[in-house]
Amino acid sequence: MKTKRIIQTLRWILILGFLVGCAPKTNTHPLALSVDSETFIEITPDLKVRYIQEGVFEITHSYPWEANSLAVVMGDYLVLVDTPWTPQATQEMLAWLKTQVGSKQIVAINTHYHLDNLGGNQYLVEQGIPVYGSDLTVELLRERGQASLDQTLAWLQSEEDPRFAETLSKLELTPPSEIFKLQEGLNLTFAGESVQVYYPGPAHSPDNVVVYFPERKLLFGGCMIIGWEAIGNTADANLQAWPASVRNLSQFEFEIVVPGHGERLDPGLIDHTLALLEGQNT
Repeated sequence: MKTKRIIQTLRWILILGFLVGCAPKTNTHPLALSVDSETFIEITPDLKVRYIQEGVFEITHSYPWEANSLAVVMGDYLVLVDTPWTPQATQEMLAWLKTQVGSKQIVAINTHYHLDNLGGNQYLVEQGIPVYGSDLTVELLRERGQASLDQTLAWLQSEEDPRFAETLSKLELTPPSEIFKLQEGLNLTFAGESVQVYYPGPAHSPDNVVVYFPERKLLFGGCMIIGWEAIGNTADANLQAWPASVRNLSQFEFEIVVPGHGERLDPGLIDHTLALLEGQNT
């Protein structure tokens, strides 16, 4: 009789183990996700995200061309570096992130004045979210922002999908709300972690800054670091100063480099950028 009860108990243990193993699993917190920088999750047809480090998300908005933003969880804070192209996509991105990390106090940083990294500012400012940007970014947005937008719309005339031009033409160019001096940079701390905003010199644009997370050895290089096989937009570029500005990043120790465009994340992007610029300048 005792043996029979033991067999029955083992049988139920096996059945319960099978049921638990087959039960659907939910994964709604980044610290529970497995880091897989090769896998993109689609939020909308134009907006995708990948989890590249514990608590770190890269967001890519293809509207009309792929551009990268970064979201970093720091305790009760979510630090957003650059925005998607539009306020709507920025809202959709933050809504999705909330399902993953819960409610956080959001702080945003603009790396330069171009539309592909601050097009979502309108939504952030309307929500009372502080958006940090340099004094030169504010000045350039005021002086050149509309011309830059008009140039983008002109490039879109050859695009088959008219929705891009229609949406972008209605954008309200919104400057950052929290201004720092470009030459001084900016240092912030959240949950004991540092965020360093550094101006390496003119490159892709006169005001481009990088954002460094020293505890994570993570560098958001933005558009001054080239992730594609071509330099791309040089309308505001200083091609002569660009290489020296890139070399100024050697003071930082990093294992992940996020470019403004492209899927590569490796430190080799620094040499890749310098090689492309060398070819341009010869």
